[in-house]
Formats: sequence, structure tokens, C-alpha cells
Amino acid sequence: MKLGVLKSYPDLDPLVESYTNACKACGVESVVLDLFADDWINQIQQAGIDGILVREKANVQDYKEMYNERLWTINHYLGIPIYPSWHELFLYENKRMYAYYFQTHHIKTPPTHVFYNKRQALDYCKNAQFPLVFKTCGGAAGQGVTIVKSYHKASRIINCIFGYLHPRLALGRFPRVKVAKVFSIPKFGMGQRHYVIIQDYIDIETEWRIIKIGDTYAGYKRPMEHGHGSCNLMEYGFPPTDLLFLIKRISEEDNFGSLSLDVLVSTDNQYYVTEMQSLYGSFSPNQCMVDGKAGRIVFKDNHFEFEEGSDFFQFNSNILRVKDFIKRLSHDE
Repeated sequence: MKLGVLKSYPDLDPLVESYTNACKACGVESVVLDLFADDWINQIQQAGIDGILVREKANVQDYKEMYNERLWTINHYLGIPIYPSWHELFLYENKRMYAYYFQTHHIKTPPTHVFYNKRQALDYCKNAQFPLVFKTCGGAAGQGVTIVKSYHKASRIINCIFGYLHPRLALGRFPRVKVAKVFSIPKFGMGQRHYVIIQDYIDIETEWRIIKIGDTYAGYKRPMEHGHGSCNLMEYGFPPTDLLFLIKRISEEDNFGSLSLDVLVSTDNQYYVTEMQSLYGSFSPNQCMVDGKAGRIVFKDNHFEFEEGSDFFQFNSNILRVKDFIKRLSHDE
């Protein structure tokens, strides 16, 4: 078996290397393919591969659109399996799609509205209870999320997104990133125009990240930091069983192989799913620890149980993705 690994950015990065290392650990030949090259189709056709491993980066909106188009071409026109699946990657870092998916799949999430009409957005805010949460479609680690406390600020954001005078004059709104911890600059690659995502504000106590890759489950708490779950602080323990059953149901209904859920826990102990990702930050070698012991969670005999071990999440969890992809490809033969 031979697998292709798509470059996730114009330059080669450690995420691609983690995929090739995972392939090597699984005894599978791999080849790096350049999705950004002009001859990307010829590269893929001539590679002699059984499937392709994908690691997107969604920090430039135009790249996200490129991924959708080219991954569709690979999967549907060339007929080559990709992992995660095109459906999973289409949802990846797309908060508009989260809103549609959660509503149609009856998954509890903070009430969310996606407006493409300026007047409707303004009218909604006139009668809404503040604070409200404004979000961009993409953006990880809380980027693009703004807590808005007044109609005045909400209307200013909406006019910026849709244009004060005419849509063709809309400058748009951009998340900002700090440079050298001194000043911030706009991320023009993640510009927001002609749509706005508005979500009810929930008083949050903490957040869970629940993970399922193949038959492996994991989870940890992410204490609140700057209005969202921390990307650096993790509190380990056995995750709530109902959240494990939730991610199991979602994965099985849509045949998702790699999935993480971000679940807010409100001050009145209610769960609200806010994001679902096929790819997630996994720099710690352990994504699951119970009673101070590293391991994973598996579903056996109709219940979840902890299995101790220290090597389940090697190579940014890509060891699990490669194993699951191999299993799926072998099953399809």
C-alpha cells in the first residue's frame, strides 16, 4: 500500500512530516504531493497511490476554497479516497456549516443565526438581548470571536461587513493577530464580508474537547481563557459518558473517521456543542489521561472503558488517522 500526503501549505511544514512519520511507523510507503503546484493533478495521477492523507490549514480563506475544490476533484473526479473524507473536510473550520449541521442533526448548540441580509441582521440585534457573540466563518483558538455588549457596536460591525452605503463598497471585517506581543495587525486572508454569524451568549464554566479517531476516544477539559477554551491548559480525566456517546453517534451516522467536538459547559451544567473538527491541535503526546495515567478510551461490551498506554497519539495523533485509513481502504478492497 502507498499513500499520498498533501502539503497543507505552500511550504513544507511539520504537520506533513508527522503524517509521513506515521506512515513509516505503520509500514506504509508514502509520497508528499504538492496541492499548490500547477501540475497537481498530474502529480497525483502518476503517484500510484491507494489514497491520500490531508492536513488542511484554514488560516487563509482563499486556501480553504481551494481545498474544497481540489479535494472534491481528487475524491469525485479522480476517484481517489482521501482521509479525512471530503464531507469532514468541507465542515472543517466552517462555522456557517456548523450552524446548519447542528440544527439539522438535532445537536444542542447556542442559538445561532447566519445572516446574509444587512437589514435582517440589524433588525435582529435591535430586539436581541446583549451580550451577543459575533463570529467569523473560520479562525481557530478564539480568533474571529467577539463578545458584543451593545447595539451600537453590533450595528458598527454589521455595517462594516455589509457596507454602509452599498454592498460593493463593503470593506469587510478582519480578525487581528498580535505581532511580537506589542501591536496587532489585521489578518486580511480571513476577511469577512456579506455575512454575519450571531450567537447567543452563554455563561460558561468550562469547555470539553471530545475526540474520536477510528476506534479511539479521548477527551480533556479546556479551562476558559479570554472568553474561550484554553489552547494551552488541559485538565485530564474521564470525559462525561453522554458526550462520548454523542461523538460516537455523530461519527457513525455520517461515517466520520476523525472528529473532535468542542462542548461548552454552562454555569447551570448544560452542554452546548460549538465546533466539530476533523483535524485539531494535538501537540501533546497524550490526549487522554485518567488518574494520572496516559491512555485512550474504547467502546467495549456496550460501555466505554479506559485503556492504559503511552503511544496511542503519536505524531500529532496522525498514527491513529493512518491506521484508520488503512483499515478503511483494506475493507473497501
